[in-house]
Amino acid sequence: MVESSKLKVVITGISGFLGSQTCLKFLQDGTFQIRGTVRDSKNEKKLAPLRTAFGPLFDNLELFNADLLKPESLDAAIAGMDYVVHTASPCPLESPKDENELIKPAVEGTIAVMRAAHKHKVKRVVMTSSISAVSEQKPENHKESYDEGDWSDLQVCPPYEKSKTLAEKAAWEFLKSLPEDERFELVTINPVLILGPSLVAADFSSGQIIGAIMGGKYPGMPKIMLSIVDVRDVALAHFQALKVKEAANKRFILSDRGLWFLEIANILHTIYPEYRIAQSELGYCPIKVISWFDKKAARVLPKWGKNEVINSTRSREILGIEYITAEEAILEITKSLINNGVIPDKRVNK
Repeated sequence: MVESSKLKVVITGISGFLGSQTCLKFLQDGTFQIRGTVRDSKNEKKLAPLRTAFGPLFDNLELFNADLLKPESLDAAIAGMDYVVHTASPCPLESPKDENELIKPAVEGTIAVMRAAHKHKVKRVVMTSSISAVSEQKPENHKESYDEGDWSDLQVCPPYEKSKTLAEKAAWEFLKSLPEDERFELVTINPVLILGPSLVAADFSSGQIIGAIMGGKYPGMPKIMLSIVDVRDVALAHFQALKVKEAANKRFILSDRGLWFLEIANILHTIYPEYRIAQSELGYCPIKVISWFDKKAARVLPKWGKNEVINSTRSREILGIEYITAEEAILEITKSLINNGVIPDKRVNK
């Protein structure tokens, strides 16, 4: 194990898509003693991809069992640490029938982390939030550009977006409730759609859109813009959020740029012509009719045809992020999904 003189950081959820990349970034830096939380440190199926991805650096990692719904486990994980990087959060492939299945672990897990950080006198907490806590608005309140001063409207948030908004608000409110001389520093990271290479061999929600496009599930592309960021930049932002003094007590939106669904489809079709990828856009009227019966279709209508700009200036100026292109992020996640068997491999030249 690395020497105890190093600053100690606990990273939650290291077996996840983002958590694994974030943990790798800290391991590669070599200046921290790292504790990583997983649900079950005996689950070799979950750990095997991490052993492969981290290589010899895996031996520099202390594994610790923790669960978002067990505050005592989070308290134990944070005890003795100087810093917390909280990436663990429920992110389902489908919206649950009961929104509390998402909201409860997200909010209670966040509060448990904040309480433990206060109890153990942690210096700084870096928490993964989401653009979902920023840009969900009623159609009449839609803005062409969103920044860190914006918050999502809870009245119109679907379950996942509501869970992220409530969890981040709970973190800031907890910090505000503390006596001033007992407050630690908090940084929240608000990424847009996270794509890019995966270190873990599993299906995950951020890859669903790519999987659907590659699988020919869209007869045409919806006229929706998606803002994209590479997972490696999100990992770097968490690292920088801990290291950079000026990051304290700020939110950071992460985004390279936005692409229309059709632009994403064209990028994929150019590299993967063997796949049945639609090359046209859907009309608004058919989606409007479908929305009467399909909640997913109803959710996209307010964003139909709207050019949405996500302002990531603060992350560039304070955290020093020079973004990997959205195009590369798309191709890297697609490659990972094919290599991991999530998308069937139809490539002619493998």
